[in-house]
Amino acid sequence: MNALTTKAVAGLGVAGALGTASAGAWYVSRPKDVKSKLISEGLTLVGSSSKAWRSVFLTHNGDSEFMSFAGVESGKSDKEAGSKVMSACEGVMKVSVDSEDYNASLDKARKYRTAPNFKTIEAKVLFSDREIAFEDRDWKNLFTIHKGDDAFIEKVKKANSDTSLTKDSTVDTVKDKVKKFCDDLKVQSPNSGGVADYEKYCLQTPSSARIFYENLGTRFVGESGWGSKFDSIKASDNAMFEDIKGTETLNASSPSDKGGSQLRAWCDKEVVKELSDSHQKTRDRCFN
Repeated sequence: MNALTTKAVAGLGVAGALGTASAGAWYVSRPKDVKSKLISEGLTLVGSSSKAWRSVFLTHNGDSEFMSFAGVESGKSDKEAGSKVMSACEGVMKVSVDSEDYNASLDKARKYRTAPNFKTIEAKVLFSDREIAFEDRDWKNLFTIHKGDDAFIEKVKKANSDTSLTKDSTVDTVKDKVKKFCDDLKVQSPNSGGVADYEKYCLQTPSSARIFYENLGTRFVGESGWGSKFDSIKASDNAMFEDIKGTETLNASSPSDKGGSQLRAWCDKEVVKELSDSHQKTRDRCFN
């Protein structure tokens, strides 16, 4: 089981092999509340993932009955509403079979507590526990990451009717265009064929360059490795000397200990920045 869904396929007996169960055995095994009833039916239930509950909200948003049931005001975002939806659904799951509210609660649980029939790509992706891009940083980073992908560039150009966009465009001029491309995709039907593009180009990016590169499997230069790192790139990275020099001038003849210490100081500052700020330099100078 995971935080997204819980599925329990439960039979109430094995009458085909053992014959008709006794009335007493049936009473013991019969559902006691809404939750056990749904489980007995083998339904897939939404789990504890906050993203899954945001997906439920997006699927039913605009349904007045649902909004009233969840206690969510019109205009609330999925991030604001998800926890309220979860709380409301957890409440009906506990209603006893002996309660006068049982049938109404069971109906609501079947509608809102089981895996939804997704209406949009955004809801489908959220339900799979992946966070979607939403910050200014994300749009910049997504362009930085994918600008070498000709297919990505063409898709963003088409979404914005902008033939001037290229891989050499600046992130500040392109970020809103990447956002529009993703915003157009996320409201499409999950059967439209756009899910793969959304998952590839529109998910949340790491908050810093270090997290991004370490997620890719590269390693930040270790405590004793800065001198050798400096020596290994000084012949090919002429701009490095000016970038990292601090108060002392550096060149290709500078000793490794001096160059290494200044390279480390530069990297310590750069790796906490957003990926789009110094993408190529940071990768080449600070990671192995």
